[in-house]
Amino acid sequence: MKDVFFFIIYILIAIFALFPLLWGLKLSLTPKYDYGFWPKSLTLVHYKAIFQRKEVIVYFLNSVKVALGTIVIVVPLSLMAAYALARFCFPGRRTLGMILLLLPMLPMTAILVPLVSYYNKLGLYNTIQGVILVNATFSLPLAVWMLRNFIVNTPKNIEEAALIDGLGPMQTLFRVTLPMIRPGVMTVIIYLFISSWNGYTASYALTTSPDKRVLAQGVLAFLGSWETDWGGLTAMGLLMVFPPILLFLCFQDTFIAGMFGESLK
Repeated sequence: MKDVFFFIIYILIAIFALFPLLWGLKLSLTPKYDYGFWPKSLTLVHYKAIFQRKEVIVYFLNSVKVALGTIVIVVPLSLMAAYALARFCFPGRRTLGMILLLLPMLPMTAILVPLVSYYNKLGLYNTIQGVILVNATFSLPLAVWMLRNFIVNTPKNIEEAALIDGLGPMQTLFRVTLPMIRPGVMTVIIYLFISSWNGYTASYALTTSPDKRVLAQGVLAFLGSWETDWGGLTAMGLLMVFPPILLFLCFQDTFIAGMFGESLK
């Protein structure tokens, strides 16, 4: 009886979590003004309309550039910083660790006004590179802390043996430690991709040209002053959700192992 009760609870939680996604899928596949619970007919007209808009391809490519650029910058920097925090003793290490925990709590909106001014002076305003730099800066502290925890939980004696054999700290990091924390690195990569892919605030504040917009900004094109294209809006939203879901499905074993601090055989 107890197992049945918990099974029902799990089913209700799953329905509650999946209902918005399923309702959006229903709206994206039904004709305009078909707001009934059960669709009367199905159509792909909303998806066809999206792919016929050339700017959507531009937004998609910009989102890919921002996500990949953030990953390329953050992963090596966070890996080296995390290794230093986990393995080296230096003054202020504990304070630095606390700062890394507090920095992700800083809202981006608190520094947008001076940031726009600095970007204008540096020539980074209205550029994809500027958006990548901001996303990387705000993602770096949490990525460092996550990787630091993974490195702390790896056997230190293996690294010491590598150092005795003549490897330097950088060689030990990339040839010994990195393979052991591969699930953790993959977890950080997925986190960086999702946070950058869904990022809106930095792109909205730091770009003005239509060709510099990302996919999250393109969703707003379906919100009108007098009417909202719910079919196009939900279709666009599902297209945004698809890459992160696909990435998770491709690396779900590694991601789950990384989340629970386990190693893959």
